[in-house]
Amino acid sequence: MQDFIKKYWKTLLFFAVVGIVGGFFVGLYLLDSYPDEIRQQLVAELNGFDLIPVDILVGIVTAVQSAGYGLILGGLGIFLAKKIGLWKDEKTIAKNPLTVSIILSVVGGLLMILPDLLFFNGYSDAIKNSYATKPSLPYILASVTYGAVIEEVMLRLFMMSLVAFGLQKLFEKQSDKPSAKLLIIANVVSALLFAAGHLPATIMMIGTSPLIIARCFIVNGGLGFLFGYLYQKYGLRYAMIAHGGCHIVSKLIWVLFI
Repeated sequence: MQDFIKKYWKTLLFFAVVGIVGGFFVGLYLLDSYPDEIRQQLVAELNGFDLIPVDILVGIVTAVQSAGYGLILGGLGIFLAKKIGLWKDEKTIAKNPLTVSIILSVVGGLLMILPDLLFFNGYSDAIKNSYATKPSLPYILASVTYGAVIEEVMLRLFMMSLVAFGLQKLFEKQSDKPSAKLLIIANVVSALLFAAGHLPATIMMIGTSPLIIARCFIVNGGLGFLFGYLYQKYGLRYAMIAHGGCHIVSKLIWVLFI
């Protein structure tokens, strides 16, 4: 354990610091996106903390929670990924994987916007109305910090590695590493969980219907699978770059053209 911490403390510190920053902005964004009745209820429940504004308090709580995800799931994820050959101890950014990540950033950013503009808008007023207000600064900052780093730590580094590790122990005990087939299954599982994790916010902001649920799984699940591919083939950092790039591209389109 001591050797592990000594070797990966910088990586874990990075996860924790980004978790604090990203988690804080997630708290601000969530509070701002809550319906009025939920926000008023939350303010009433936190009435005893008069010295700290409610938005700052919520941001602090989510920051601590997010940092915990980065440290705990990051450490477990690295341990599991090393066991099955998914972790890559690269010290520099390679040109070809970076190029692929940037291309997928653009493709993914378009996939986050175009299905709504070309299809879903015509079938759901809630989805159409969700674009009436430009994305807030906390939302954008949360997307490119918490989304790109902490979500990748949770869903790719930890969950995908855990599923692949478990499948190998069940079906390929004789092998040192899981086969390509098991890695694809692990990627699909983590992508579906990634999409499911977006359901509560989607339902809260847009509503619930078979169409909206299908939209969530198609868009987020598809992107999650692409991030899992990058994690498997090139390493976690490239999944993070692509994830953050998707948000940057999609938010720029939203701000500039919608």
